[in-house]
Amino acid sequence: MLERSRHDWGYYLGTGVMNREELQLALNALFSQATYQGDLQARRAYQTLSQRCKPLDLECNGALFYPLRAYFNRAIVHTDPDEMMRQQQHRDTLFHELETLESAILKGLPIELYLARTPYKTKATFRQVYPLQLLYHDVAWYLVMEDCDNGHLAISRLDRFKRHLKPLHPTGRGLEAQQKSLHVAHQLLQNGWGLNLGNPAEQQLERQGTLPFVPVKVRFFPPALRFIAEDERRYLKQKLAYGPQDPKTGEPLYVDYSVKLPERSLNEFGFWVSRHMENAQILAPDSLAAKHYQAALALVQRYEQKPL
Repeated sequence: MLERSRHDWGYYLGTGVMNREELQLALNALFSQATYQGDLQARRAYQTLSQRCKPLDLECNGALFYPLRAYFNRAIVHTDPDEMMRQQQHRDTLFHELETLESAILKGLPIELYLARTPYKTKATFRQVYPLQLLYHDVAWYLVMEDCDNGHLAISRLDRFKRHLKPLHPTGRGLEAQQKSLHVAHQLLQNGWGLNLGNPAEQQLERQGTLPFVPVKVRFFPPALRFIAEDERRYLKQKLAYGPQDPKTGEPLYVDYSVKLPERSLNEFGFWVSRHMENAQILAPDSLAAKHYQAALALVQRYEQKPL
């Protein structure tokens, strides 16, 4: 049922297809994406909707735009070309080609991109890919893509690409093929830890269901134990096993956190464990335990050295 309040634009907005609570939820999500994830298109859309919904907001006594819910994870790089221009912080990145990139995704167009830098000592290179999705994770926007030659799926941070986007064919493969590849990419994400989807050889085995996963076990001690115990859905196939109770505190002496992960995910899993410092001990696999131990030794040595 339409709201009685009619807008100057000559049509009803929002409440013609949703109730006020649903509209407020949508506006909250759009505001967060525009403000914290630095999404230029979301910002423009939110500004437009804010103007069009003003009469309805007055009826709600200003509650329509109150940010009941917010996704606060903030992008750590420049993402908004308009903001870059105002702040004289121009960045020659793929963020300047988002509309063209999104159009290529929806059409299934193969495109050529230029990956200018990575933190992994790999060389800058041209990539011929099918772009599949813009994905926001933790602190940045990423591009999910599929290699045109071998179908290898990968995820790279958007700001690491230069402002180079060249269509390789005038017609695309269509949404059905796009959705099929994107579904596989998200299956790999669910299998692993973090965004590394592995090299072509191991990814092929994983997609075939023949790649053995590595059993991983970490023992967490108080006070980290309390936070780990709360994380019921950090990883859908995780298992928690509590140690004996401490007679002094009444809480377990430790909790063992167990998962099975593909080899490609061990580094990023190790980074997560390292956040808990002295309150975590890796029990398996031996290779990851040794790496964690060596990192602890290196940290001690760094603190023992006098600052330069």
